[in-house]
Amino acid sequence: MIEIINMCKAFNRKTIFKDFSLEVKSGEFIGIVGKSGQGKTTLLNIMGTLEEADSGVVKIMGKEIHKRKIKRLLLRDHLGFIFQNYALIDNATVNENLEIALKHKKLKKKQKHDAISLVLKEVGLVDYEKEIVHTLSGGEQQRVAIARLLLKDPSLILADEPTGSLDSENRDIIVSLFQKLHKQGKTIIMVTHDKDLTKFFSRTIEL
Repeated sequence: MIEIINMCKAFNRKTIFKDFSLEVKSGEFIGIVGKSGQGKTTLLNIMGTLEEADSGVVKIMGKEIHKRKIKRLLLRDHLGFIFQNYALIDNATVNENLEIALKHKKLKKKQKHDAISLVLKEVGLVDYEKEIVHTLSGGEQQRVAIARLLLKDPSLILADEPTGSLDSENRDIIVSLFQKLHKQGKTIIMVTHDKDLTKFFSRTIEL
């Protein structure tokens, strides 16, 4: 799924990665842990084509990702992101946020409605379509973000501190949703400060 060979990355002359290599196999649930400033989010962004390595080889699904065309294809069809800040449109409805994930799919209005209703049921937010995002709790907003992910149906999910700002109850809800995605065969890479989550990972990488 992902292959990184001798990757180097620096910021302001500070080396973050030097000759770093990693292989991620399809279907793995990998946790990336470590202290702040060790490059966890940078590594996730490089794997997600949001940042470029200074040197080395980075392949996703067998394709080197330095070409813009390949990046666009991967971002559109194969990569899904979950962020700590949810990355939703605050002043839009839940339905409007979720419709964005269906923009490239040729579905009729009823098909879109049914698809959105189904994913909201899966994340425990039945009848939330008309709710304005900024009126929701943090846990509810993160579940909307996961519902959006379910609609896109990517093969690779990159999650940056998805439970970082949530209480324990909402953290457990979000973790259970990720476990379900993993059982469905999704490849998941999650950055976290929460070492309690390492028991859920098939492999943990400490930076």
